[in-house]
Amino acid sequence: MNYGRFSDDGREYIIMRPDTPRPWVNYLTNGRYCAICSQTGGGYSFFETSGYNRITREYPQTVVLQDRPGRYVYLRDVETGQLWSANWQPFCGDRAGFTAVHGLGYTVVGYTHNGIESSITYYVPPRDDVEVWMVRLKNISDRHRRIQAFPFVKWDLANYAYNATESSFAALFHETMFEDDIIFATTRFWNIAISAVGNPNTRWDKWAFMTSSAPIEAFDTLDEEFIGVYRSLVDPKALCDGRLTNSSGCGRDILAALQHEFELAPQQEEKFVVLVGVVHHKEEALALKRRYDTWDEAERGLAEVRKYWDAYLERTICETPHREFDIAFNVWNKYQAWVTSRWSRMDSYYIGGGSIIGFRDSWQDMLAILPNDPDWAKERVVYLLQHQFPDGSTLHNWDPLTNIGVKTGHSDDPLWLVLGVIEYIKETGDLVFLDESVPYYDGGSETVRQHVVRALDYTLAHMSDRGIPLIMAADWNDGLDYVGRQGRGESAMVAGHLAWMLREVATLMWFVGSDSLAQKYIDEREKLIRSINDNLWDGEWYIRGTRDDGQAFGSSRNIEGRIYLNAQSWMVISGAAPRARALRCMDSVKKHLDTPYGPALFLPAYREPDPKMGIITRFAPGTKENGTIFCHPTCWAIMAECILGRGDRAFEYWSKVSFMSRGKDAETYKSEPYVFSEYIHGPDSKYFGQGEFSWMTGTAAWMWKVCLEWILGVRAEIRGLLVDPCVPSEWERFRVRRRFRRAVYDIEVVNPEHVCQGVKEIIVDGKPHDSHILPVFAPGETHEVRVIMGQPSGAERFEEMVVRETT
Repeated sequence: MNYGRFSDDGREYIIMRPDTPRPWVNYLTNGRYCAICSQTGGGYSFFETSGYNRITREYPQTVVLQDRPGRYVYLRDVETGQLWSANWQPFCGDRAGFTAVHGLGYTVVGYTHNGIESSITYYVPPRDDVEVWMVRLKNISDRHRRIQAFPFVKWDLANYAYNATESSFAALFHETMFEDDIIFATTRFWNIAISAVGNPNTRWDKWAFMTSSAPIEAFDTLDEEFIGVYRSLVDPKALCDGRLTNSSGCGRDILAALQHEFELAPQQEEKFVVLVGVVHHKEEALALKRRYDTWDEAERGLAEVRKYWDAYLERTICETPHREFDIAFNVWNKYQAWVTSRWSRMDSYYIGGGSIIGFRDSWQDMLAILPNDPDWAKERVVYLLQHQFPDGSTLHNWDPLTNIGVKTGHSDDPLWLVLGVIEYIKETGDLVFLDESVPYYDGGSETVRQHVVRALDYTLAHMSDRGIPLIMAADWNDGLDYVGRQGRGESAMVAGHLAWMLREVATLMWFVGSDSLAQKYIDEREKLIRSINDNLWDGEWYIRGTRDDGQAFGSSRNIEGRIYLNAQSWMVISGAAPRARALRCMDSVKKHLDTPYGPALFLPAYREPDPKMGIITRFAPGTKENGTIFCHPTCWAIMAECILGRGDRAFEYWSKVSFMSRGKDAETYKSEPYVFSEYIHGPDSKYFGQGEFSWMTGTAAWMWKVCLEWILGVRAEIRGLLVDPCVPSEWERFRVRRRFRRAVYDIEVVNPEHVCQGVKEIIVDGKPHDSHILPVFAPGETHEVRVIMGQPSGAERFEEMVVRETT
């Protein structure tokens, strides 16, 4: 690995050179303030929403290739006039002397150049909406030095899209000032859609600010005075002159820069703290300046970040024979899932820039938070339920600031609501929650139980004449957006999803005594499964669906898009596929879709646009949803293989798609080697194996959930905690420590027979336990569980025992 490596404990990623194949970023966030920070301090910041509360600038056309602008600390030797930076960027000079560390909630950039050793530690404290830069400069030369330091950011206030498309006009509303050693900036025009009609007519209700703990010699807030004309970030006029101009004013392009001067004897170092943040009132910025005005206070803030992540990570941990699996599961996959749960698909270097919260995305993102923070998960569940309509349909996405959203008619949206509520009930045992009242988006309220019933009934009311769910605007695969525009196209994936949810809701209704409703859904499930197997089976696999004209896609009769992954995995997950067909269709996945980087979403890719299919055929072959290794569905393939008991194949798929494997070939993969990308270019792409659209992907939540619940095999059921591992046959033992309903389960699994699946014996606190479901213990208690894997005695298959005990 030429670019970096994990620390020994796996909790940091250490980058050894600045010119990574793509910017490798970190998310420094407390869930309100978000600073996306690259290995050189590049990136940008926003507060609450990236579209309406931007703070610093991103240039979307160049951010991936140039990674500018950023959070820079320019440096200047007063005697020689030489300019460089503590970040390496934007000058991009000698790579020697550079190192960077991405940790959980913090990033450290170090650069030694021109006899000055520098480092900047960036973080966002849990309690304050500000980014803290801890800057250290040390003279490692053998002579006395006079060094100027210039902290710098480029403002991009409030209106991301408006500022990008109307930059000259948007500048007319800018306002800057310098008070109490603080640069303040705001805009008099907030282009926020408060209602569906009328033009915006309000000012931004916030102030962005920059300040420093070091004595401030001068400042600048205007681009033209700092950068100059016909210049750029690599040769700003004010820095070349050696003096900032104290510029401020209104109606101009704006930035923030401060000037400090230090006298450094040999081996002497100086430390200072820079703050960049946002407040509603300027007095709040002064209070933050006082709070972080010393190095010790900044250290305490960083300690709060570390303490938060220490507590979060320890709630669910594993120890397996596979170090890479442990690092991913215990640290980075869990960390990425937390980030995506807070920001959905709102912003990254590759997607977003708006203020959109996705309905389906947010339900899935919540799933990985449930075992680790059920209180936050409940808040999220209630929030998402409030975006459903009384007929059971839902918004597809909305702006969280205005709560204005769109109802697109995606067929899968209501079913994610059902899954989310079911999973919350299983994890917490909070049956009372079913009777809590939650409002609908357009008025009125009903119990959570009724929200679930209405979502399920909505899908049942939108079926084809053959008894298959209609795809409508699209399903999980947004690219299939013209398959069912006329109201006749069908979705096999939604059919599998519906069959799964009918079983889950029926089980829950039986448990709470609603037997007639449970029976209704079991009858609907049996009818649906007959329709699936009568109409969607293609001989070796299930078709993906039918178009409005009745033609099948994902069929052996197709030249392109012959076999789709999700149509196979979801039939296994739902139990809709009889075992023989389940094995056959997943073997077809292995035969026709598997690649060195994991199973593809479908193959072959579409070569020419097909207006009867939609945008999926318009993406370049081997990109986005058109014949790529889309990492999100790989999670469902792993889950399906675990259900079939094939742990070796499940783990093979995990290994192929995991960033722990892909990151070892950084020149091919290019994306960050410590988080999942949305997709990997498929075999029909020239860039086969390259990762794209990192960080903001549902892969994070689902992969962590699948690793916990299906590979490690420790998953919540209504009656308790089920133990059902499905591991590589070479694993001899592993351990899982997991919180469940406020008790701690310390589970040791031994595998003397080297099986992939099967439990012979379970011992709880030294006593034999006769069920695969562990009991619910009192809050605060810790209990030891020993699980011995092997082929169980008796005629009943292991998977049949699990089904019997959980339904």
